[in-house]
Amino acid sequence: MLALDGAFAVADLETTGLSTATCEILEFAAVHVAPDGAIEREFSQVVRTRGPVPPFITRLTGITQAEVDRHGIPVAEAFAAFRSFLADTPVFFHNASFDRRFLDAAATHTGLPFANPTHCTLQLARHAWPELPSHKLQILARHVGAADPTHRALADVRSTVAVALAARRRLAGG
Repeated sequence: MLALDGAFAVADLETTGLSTATCEILEFAAVHVAPDGAIEREFSQVVRTRGPVPPFITRLTGITQAEVDRHGIPVAEAFAAFRSFLADTPVFFHNASFDRRFLDAAATHTGLPFANPTHCTLQLARHAWPELPSHKLQILARHVGAADPTHRALADVRSTVAVALAARRRLAGG
């Protein structure tokens, strides 16, 4: 909870699958959140993956091979820009262990460490709303009146911000 008291960041990754051994980061997104909860700045970048975007990922995320070819940049450049955007800000992810595995793999691949303190809104939400039958981001977003996540990283970040702020209010007794 202390990380939510000051300025913080919320981030999300889209990937080409679930395994860091065989899949890649497809998109990075993050926002900086002021202590009052206002989103101050946004970052979003599609990655030019080494392999093709799997059709099921295109169906899930809407990210097409054409978009990757047109707007994607190599993972080393995208990861460096993501790290630069975050600076040393504490960062929240929904299901942080998943994103952290891919960030650690990117760090190994690029030689660029990811040292930001990371926090998990999934764990935060479980603490704030233990009565909910599920703590998936879509369920939580609907519960707090936020826009549904879309499996596009920036849209999912915005939903996660709403969940984090609502959990902060609930856990603070407001």
